[in-house]
Parts: sequence; C-alpha cells; structure tokens
Amino acid sequence: MLKITNTHKGPRGVNAVIGPVLLDPDQTIEVEVYVREQEHIEASGWFEISGEYKANPGLTERPSMNDDIFANKDAEIAELRKQLAAKSGGDSERDDLKKQADELGVEYAKNIPTEKLKELVDAKLAE
Repeated sequence: MLKITNTHKGPRGVNAVIGPVLLDPDQTIEVEVYVREQEHIEASGWFEISGEYKANPGLTERPSMNDDIFANKDAEIAELRKQLAAKSGGDSERDDLKKQADELGVEYAKNIPTEKLKELVDAKLAE
C-alpha cells in the first residue's frame, strides 16, 4: 500500500489498482498502485510517496478458444507442407526430364508443361 501526497499546486492523478484517482493539492491518500506505474509517478515530481508498490498482475492464459484456432492452423500448415512435399517430388521428376532432354539434344521452352516435356523425351528415345 502506498501513501501518496500531491505536492503540486493543482489536482493530479495516479493510476491505482482500483483505477484513476485524483488528488487535490496537499491531499494524501492510501492506495494500492502497481509497480508498472512507479516510474511515471516518480518522474512527474508531483507526489510525495511512502510505502510499497503492489506487484504487477501475472499474465492470464489465453482463452481455450484460441487453442482451437491454433489447432486448426497447425492442421492447415501440415496439409500445406504435405502438398509442398508432393509438388517437390514432381519437380524432381521435371528436373530429371530436363536433364534427359538436354542430354538427348531436345529443344524445349523453359515453361513447357511437364507432360509435354515427357512426350518430347519419349519421342526422341523412340527414334
């Protein structure tokens, strides 16, 4: 609990645990104030203070609703990773086809579809 006296010529306020408290000039009150307010109160130079600040409140756990949101996102991320892995497997097939086409001297556009590239390579091998 803090004992706070307004030493300024006008009314001044502090943020107490119970909410904002206004002190008239030379008024003294006893009130609980969190440690997080200490720097602001003391830097103002408006108050004479004695006593101890109250420890800041702890963080509350996130609502269980968020757990559902995060679980859904985790499942979505897992699915996207699965799709990416499948696509990467397709890309290595494409890379292999490009390498084979280059070795066979097959000309192709860089943006050729994989299926079309496969047809060109197969046609060259069939010659």
